[in-house]
Amino acid sequence: MDGDPAAETVPLEMLLPRVGAAVARRRRRLAARHGVTPTAVAVLTALDAGDSPSHRELAARIGLSPATITPVLDRLEAAGEIRRERDTGDRRVVRVRRTAAGAARLSGAAGREAWLPEPVPELEAAVRAWLLAVLAAAEADE
Repeated sequence: MDGDPAAETVPLEMLLPRVGAAVARRRRRLAARHGVTPTAVAVLTALDAGDSPSHRELAARIGLSPATITPVLDRLEAAGEIRRERDTGDRRVVRVRRTAAGAARLSGAAGREAWLPEPVPELEAAVRAWLLAVLAAAEADE
């Protein structure tokens, strides 16, 4: 699309999925170069330093089911990149914590990539609001 004069006239409803697919492809390639999946990157990203959400809370943060992230957590734990711990107040709850190894893996495989243009500061809030509204509308019937 770069340099394509017709790109300026592509309707937003056609441009949005195209942008999303291109960003997803780029993130998959970046994650693969670092030996992880995009879901693993999402898990590591959702775990802030010192944070230890429950398995269920973590799944909700990244918009996936607990069952979907279980095999991802298994692989990250085997690699020493996360640690699972029983909640001291409720032994039924498993908490997840990112380790130093997980933070190191994340620093290479995620973050705001250099290729991604910075949003125009005065438009960022409006663009975010619109994208969240589109997401809510798209997920309304799921």
